[in-house]
Amino acid sequence: MELPTQAQQEMLQASEFKLKRSLDSGQLSVLRPEPKSIIEIHISNDNFKRPCLEAQGTESENSLEDHKIVNDLPQERESVPNEQDEHEENGKEEAKQATSEVTLVLTAEELRLDEEYRKSCETFRQHLPCFKLQQPPGPESSEDDSTAVIEPIPKCRECRRRSLATASSDVYCRFYEFRRLKYNEKGHLIVVGFPNPYSEPSAVDLAIWQPDAQTEPTSGFMDIQVCRYILLHAGDQFCYLWRQEAEALKLHENPDGTIAWKKAVQGIREICDVCDTTLFNYHWTCRKCGFGVCLDCFKDRKEGQPRVGARRKNAGGAQKGCDEYHWLLCTHPSGGPNQQHALSELMLTQIIAGDALNVLGRLMHEVRSLWQVPQVCGCLLSKQEIKDSQLNDLIQDMIKESQLKQHTSLSSLASEQKLHQQQKLEELHSKKLEFARERGIDYVPGRVWTKETLGKDPITSAFDNFKHIDFLRKGLAGLRRFLPPRAMTLAHSTQLAPGVPHEWLCDGKLLRLTDAMHPDNRVLFQEVWKCGQPVMISEVARSLNLALWHPQAFCADFGEKPNDLINCLSGNLVPNQPMKHFWEGFQCMNKRLLDANGKPMLLKLKDWPPGDDFAEILPTRFADLMKGLPMPEYTLRSGNLNIASCLPKMFVPPDLGPKMYNAYGSALHPDKGTTNLHLDISDAVNIMVYVGIPQDADNKPQLAATQKAIALGGCDYITRARCQTSDVLPGALWHIFPARDADKIRDLLNRVTLEKGYRLEPDHDPIHDQNWYLDDKLRARLFTEYGVEGHPIVQCLGDAVFIPAGAPHQVQNLHNCIKVAEDFVSPENITHCYHLTHEFRRLSHSHTNHEDKLQIKNIIYHAIKDCCTILTRALDERIDLEMAKLNKD
Repeated sequence: MELPTQAQQEMLQASEFKLKRSLDSGQLSVLRPEPKSIIEIHISNDNFKRPCLEAQGTESENSLEDHKIVNDLPQERESVPNEQDEHEENGKEEAKQATSEVTLVLTAEELRLDEEYRKSCETFRQHLPCFKLQQPPGPESSEDDSTAVIEPIPKCRECRRRSLATASSDVYCRFYEFRRLKYNEKGHLIVVGFPNPYSEPSAVDLAIWQPDAQTEPTSGFMDIQVCRYILLHAGDQFCYLWRQEAEALKLHENPDGTIAWKKAVQGIREICDVCDTTLFNYHWTCRKCGFGVCLDCFKDRKEGQPRVGARRKNAGGAQKGCDEYHWLLCTHPSGGPNQQHALSELMLTQIIAGDALNVLGRLMHEVRSLWQVPQVCGCLLSKQEIKDSQLNDLIQDMIKESQLKQHTSLSSLASEQKLHQQQKLEELHSKKLEFARERGIDYVPGRVWTKETLGKDPITSAFDNFKHIDFLRKGLAGLRRFLPPRAMTLAHSTQLAPGVPHEWLCDGKLLRLTDAMHPDNRVLFQEVWKCGQPVMISEVARSLNLALWHPQAFCADFGEKPNDLINCLSGNLVPNQPMKHFWEGFQCMNKRLLDANGKPMLLKLKDWPPGDDFAEILPTRFADLMKGLPMPEYTLRSGNLNIASCLPKMFVPPDLGPKMYNAYGSALHPDKGTTNLHLDISDAVNIMVYVGIPQDADNKPQLAATQKAIALGGCDYITRARCQTSDVLPGALWHIFPARDADKIRDLLNRVTLEKGYRLEPDHDPIHDQNWYLDDKLRARLFTEYGVEGHPIVQCLGDAVFIPAGAPHQVQNLHNCIKVAEDFVSPENITHCYHLTHEFRRLSHSHTNHEDKLQIKNIIYHAIKDCCTILTRALDERIDLEMAKLNKD
């Protein structure tokens, strides 16, 4: 294949950058011969790629799905060479447009600002893209005929590569609000450096990052116990993040020691140009082209290690447009040959304004010590103690009062009706607490207390039972917390939460709550959720309008809209089909699409609704789902235990759904999964809103196969008995494995791959690639050879399955199912989210999971900031109140 010219390559690089920032781009399809197996799909897909992904741009990125898929329906295929010739002609035309000079007219506001800066000759931060800046002229003839050459202002790599088609605002300039400019006395625009992170941020800039008494927390209502709970589970990970950021100062090689400040721009997610990870704070930037590299990639380069998962070298050595470490070359300001980025020339840059990171790091340790939150980060600050007895007594009193409110109000999201129902109980506990204060009795409110539990705070004593167990394991990103699995009996759990309807499955390791809206569900939920175990909540359908989720309703509303389908039996794509072909087949076998052999296909709807458009495309169903979500503290976007809600509005919000999973089901194919084994970077809840069987076929073989699949799946007696009742129709069979066992599962699948004669692909992962469904034979081998056993779960209508972040899981639809899922970020699993972000950056650039879309570092930072702000403010207000009482007396 002929490599693109330099001009073409620059155009394609710009297109790739726009894709990273979720801007619109066209799609091109490239067809190729059908691969023989799933594993061969990935091998042939990698061989099909161009030598440098940076040179692929829009063509490669958007045709990625077309490389991986094969059309299941018979049709004529156009020849590949003809399509390639057409793409090359288009590329040449775009390259010509990119190199032509374009005169752009500034807006009235831009002209006004430009005139003000020109008259004042004051320094200002760049407010226009580079291609709109007035470049200084060439050599000037002065009165003494001497020649003065003014250096041209370097354009960033995006502005240099823009074309006529992209000359609008969809080009993100790397130096926007970053580079400092000024007009000299002759009216020429010159570069005067970059902002100082300590002297230039305004009060508004500091308010985004720094906790103080005036700034309101981003999140919703968070009481004392919720803040302490978040600090308990997320504080240690923040401490590691803080120490990792401090390491950047030791790695820095530029002799001038400059640290620049890059202001966070609303709606823009800064990412590393090497690994696509979100830039949190410290990173390195090129002064000439704006190339940015994260701390981890800089460290790999300094240690001489090419980044794992980077763009691969071609046969000739270094890739086109990249150096030997796969870093993009620096664009030459005057159009000369591109150059490598030297570590000693890159400028250390921070995003957080001022010293807010260090302020918050010290404050968090002080707050955790003050509020009696256990710390296992191991740093020196975690060992400090507060020796003020009066202050300790005051805080202890505030903690108990907060426990009282939590036990009686049940939730920060409790309805007025629930609050009213608990009013008498709250009054009773208030009297007991007042009585205990007067007599110096250590009293903690609750439902049932014994001598062993009296006086204990669940947060202060959270790790008491695990002190003799090493539950911290070293990972890619610091220590991961793996609390040992917990098996409970009904007798024990009933003492913890009396009156909560529930049962235990999987030998006491799987909690099933049978009243979705019971106010005390959180007590039991957190007991098992903090150990990384899944949870099932039934009867969620009672809170939903199921008529909205019926196949006929979707067919009536969206039947004529086209969408891609996937045949689960072959894994192949059936593109651009009217969705009525899919929805009609839900209840009628005779209306299902047929494959090339004339057999009905086992279809699932691919990526619909697309992206984050659920609320826009399905507003009524979105509202219905939001009011019926179980555990709203965790699952609602504004839930106080969904710490993604702490991310300020100016940041690009992570796509947490909802998402729909619509697929036919058949237990007659026990080795074919509807969703292959994979894991997610965030927590999720998956709700079954419809289960059905086609009415025009003999269902007896299907029903018999369903019971057999449930038995082969390893389900326990209680689950099998439930599925045999006449009013319960099983929908899907899940297998969820503990996050701690993911590496053992990888090892087994890699061994099986080699045993089958295939080679292991570098920069790929057997779980992340979603190529495997573990049938009963593989699951038996996993248990025998590795001691790994998953949680087999049968999901029926109205069941909600909670899947912890990092837990490998797979799904087989036993009958036709419509499921809807919502992602969230819980404090209990924050270490897994952080670890997986580092794990995903090691995947190849073509991988769907490669890019960091969660921004977990930003979420952790702002969750800790909000908690510290709330607790500090609560203490200050209480001290002021106590002082006012003393002064009054």
